[in-house]
Amino acid sequence: MRSPFAAVPLLFAALVLALTTAEAAAADRDVAYDGPGKNPKVQNIKFILQEGARPHFSPDGASLVFDRKNADGYFDLYLSDLGGHITASLTEGNPAVGQMNNGNGVFHPSGRYVVFISEVPHHFGEGRKYLADAGVGLFCNLWAIDVRTKQAWKLTEIPIKKSLFDRTPSIATVNPRFSPDGKTLLWTERYGEGGHNNWGKWRIKAARFTIDHDTPKLEDQVVVFTPAKGNYVTLMGFTGFKQLLLAGNLDGQHEYGMDQYAYDLPNRRLRNLTNSPDSWEEDSHVFPTGLIMFMSNKDSKFQFNFNDANWAAQPMERDYYTMKLDGADATRLTFFNDPAAPEYLGHRVLTVASDVSPDGTTVAATIGVDFGAARRDVVLKVAVIKVDLRK
Repeated sequence: MRSPFAAVPLLFAALVLALTTAEAAAADRDVAYDGPGKNPKVQNIKFILQEGARPHFSPDGASLVFDRKNADGYFDLYLSDLGGHITASLTEGNPAVGQMNNGNGVFHPSGRYVVFISEVPHHFGEGRKYLADAGVGLFCNLWAIDVRTKQAWKLTEIPIKKSLFDRTPSIATVNPRFSPDGKTLLWTERYGEGGHNNWGKWRIKAARFTIDHDTPKLEDQVVVFTPAKGNYVTLMGFTGFKQLLLAGNLDGQHEYGMDQYAYDLPNRRLRNLTNSPDSWEEDSHVFPTGLIMFMSNKDSKFQFNFNDANWAAQPMERDYYTMKLDGADATRLTFFNDPAAPEYLGHRVLTVASDVSPDGTTVAATIGVDFGAARRDVVLKVAVIKVDLRK
């Protein structure tokens, strides 16, 4: 199926991932697996939310912030415990926040605030809700919300494209991440058109995160990384206090063959950790032990067609892998797509965005279960995975 925006150069159909999927999970699409993984380091996998995505741990490891698409077609942001019981709605029906797409949230290290993305109320193509999907972020600003009072503050003011023929690019904001000390907020921004199928030009930005009289704000915004090769980069996290973990096509490969990279901020040195231009590697984080966990389709039974602009509909399998900080000893961690594995669900699975608990024992994972036949019909779910990755 050709994207309805294929002829419109400013919209990047490619990024409407299994992140803009069929989220309306009926009862017959529930997944009840609660058991071990094939890898002995995976002690238990339990699905806790039948609909949800992009979970992130609170600093004390007791709660998750996640987003979910609701019946109105928009994403909202929620808190839950590790059993999947929703303890608070942060944005749904909250008059302090816009009531279009809200999501992609992350806790400040203090635990008091969550920073997230929120769609502006008026923009080009605003009736097409998937454009500002919480995993895509078109026409979204950064916001902060107090998890106790639900008071919210806008942190950025991006230029907004209002019509097809104005000269403003379609800007996107995704993946906010705090520095370990909480003093700096970094995020990923789509700032221009370009790339295969107009995937876009992307960069990493940063600003000082300050709190003045209980009011969060950003100061001194700067661009910290723009690809010299390729066009796509997205921030995953930190491998050290001054080293970023990135994903992108930063050696000039196709976006579908993006790799994992370490970027040293002081000397601006970039290192490719995976060097696999035929595989898609993204959605990573770092364990306290120093291992990196990431998703990849390198063991998928399906050959990915790089020439198909509607990549989000192609059958695909993804699992989680681990490697050392230098990229060595890459090892498959989950086997959701292996019929011989206990965690096999009888459907194609796409592992997506995840986070690790502060103590390194638990992964909160987005698991896309594909109920489709020839083409994708994915429902995003949240699972908690107990692991023992001690050396």
